Amino acid sequence: MELEPLPIGTSGRLHAVALANASGSHAVLVREAGEPRALLIGEPPATGRERLVVTPLDDDVEIRVDGDALAVWVGAGSLLPQRVESVPAWASAFGLLLLLVMFGLALLGSLTFFGWLASVIG
Repeated sequence: MELEPLPIGTSGRLHAVALANASGSHAVLVREAGEPRALLIGEPPATGRERLVVTPLDDDVEIRVDGDALAVWVGAGSLLPQRVESVPAWASAFGLLLLLVMFGLALLGSLTFFGWLASVIG
């Protein structure tokens, strides 16, 4: 049974496809233009956690053992799905007004404090 493919990467050519067999075992097949590239399966646990097995299906699949690949990928952007929506003009104006009020209060507080400090010292 094959489900809807999930795009991987920035080019949009790689897709991950969830697979399930009759015994209820699940896997992820990564393919490009219909050609299989890698297979990810879970191996039954002998003790504790289930082992993840990555099987390269061609010569152009790189397997990294360290955490650098994850760190680079996470650092490249958010993990949340991106929705592009414009901010209404009234919300921008309200945000600017709040920013100006906060700046004014900070300035007033600074002047009050330094005026008090000058009167105490001098």
